[in-house]
Amino acid sequence: MKKQIQKIIGLLTISSLLFVSCETVDFGDENLNPNSVSKANTGALITGAMRNIPDLVSNVNPLLLVQHVSEITYNEDSCYETTQWNFDGWYTGPLMDLQTVINLNTTNPKAYSSSGSAGMQMGVAHLLQVFMYQKMTDAWGAIPYSQALKGVDELKPQFDDQKDIYMGMFAQIDAALGMLDGGGLSGDYMFNGSADAWKKFGNTMKMVMALRLADVDAATAQSKFLEAHNNGVIGSGGDIHYPYTDADANDSPWEDRFSTRDDFAASDVMFAHLYNGGVNIDPRVHVFMKPVVTAAGSLENGAKVAVDYQVVDGLIYGGMPYGVLTPGILQSWVSYLPDSVIKTSAATAGGMLFSYAQVALSYAEAAYRGWSVPGTAQAWYEAGINASMSQWGVASADAATYVSGVAAASMETIATEKWKALYMQSGEAWAEHRRLDFPNLARATDWLTGTGIPVRLGYGATTASANKDNHDAAVAKVPGYSQDSKVWWDTK
Repeated sequence: MKKQIQKIIGLLTISSLLFVSCETVDFGDENLNPNSVSKANTGALITGAMRNIPDLVSNVNPLLLVQHVSEITYNEDSCYETTQWNFDGWYTGPLMDLQTVINLNTTNPKAYSSSGSAGMQMGVAHLLQVFMYQKMTDAWGAIPYSQALKGVDELKPQFDDQKDIYMGMFAQIDAALGMLDGGGLSGDYMFNGSADAWKKFGNTMKMVMALRLADVDAATAQSKFLEAHNNGVIGSGGDIHYPYTDADANDSPWEDRFSTRDDFAASDVMFAHLYNGGVNIDPRVHVFMKPVVTAAGSLENGAKVAVDYQVVDGLIYGGMPYGVLTPGILQSWVSYLPDSVIKTSAATAGGMLFSYAQVALSYAEAAYRGWSVPGTAQAWYEAGINASMSQWGVASADAATYVSGVAAASMETIATEKWKALYMQSGEAWAEHRRLDFPNLARATDWLTGTGIPVRLGYGATTASANKDNHDAAVAKVPGYSQDSKVWWDTK
């Protein structure tokens, strides 16, 4: 995300200069190239916006905060060194591209019908906007929403409270679902213009959003959850993942991260929960991480913190100690990330937007809360675990053995299994852990800032300076604003 934002900050500066210099000058058609495209290709704008999704679903920083993975050598991020992050690039890039699709199809739909029906174009653009906005508000809290994307009509939009953003996003989803008329959509490499697939996407997103509100507005949470259920979410086998390809422009970010360096490994925290003290060991251990090459991570060999090695099915595993500066541990001494995460050819498991395991465990929580959903919390809990096992290719017999030995469904056990099932789902894993607070995670051993695991991102310097008054007003509403200040829906 950081690289994308840095690139687009420069574009924002250039575009602002262009607005100033050209605002009152009309050169007519004098400098138009008659052979160039003279109007926007709305299908291409949708394609371009989709290309940003990997920055949301495969981002490293949230995975470090939720302790799914550990850094091996350069451990500053897992020790919370960076506290401020800019979000400006999302507004000047994909969000604005999607808004352009909406605006053009609102004012002159016939002119852009070559990219599909106006309903499909606008419906998908709205759903993709909500997907991006939700990830952003869950990370920063208050962000521009109601006044955003208005171009020169509103260059300094207000930061809306997160509660208002969520209510706006629910309305935006409902409106989008009503637009999806099945009239075709070019540029849609996720669902090939299928209105039914996009409706399941929108309803699943609505269900996930509804649960965020469970502890802060239970009535709205239940109502929206049941709306999503009644209108149809993804079912077994319906996982929605980003369609990575082998092309460099669209391959898995994890493959690029490991093309020249070996910076990340499975964390000792994740391994400890999978190993479970040797009792009913979770078989996902074999697919979440690789066996170690050399079990030499000892203090005698220069490790600052010794690696905890355990034997599982005759193989030696050891998670990378989390949050330790200058750990003195070689990559070959710890359990590396598997090809199912790193390689594009297998990255459907690592590029997940919404999984059936996530949905089933959401139903388990809803049932446990007493909401009017079909099935019991225990049945959905076990279905969620089995779905995660299937997602990662665990043999059904091994999955059944594990499920037969798990503790009964409770908020803690459901949340802990969800934390594992959201392995490598980046921002979603971080958000759900902040909301549910299980499993109990300790802050980094060598933390550099704050008082605990960060529960929000701080606004970046560019964000603060470019829209200072609205930034300052948003910060003033949060007592003690910092990475330790919880977002609206995080009440515990």
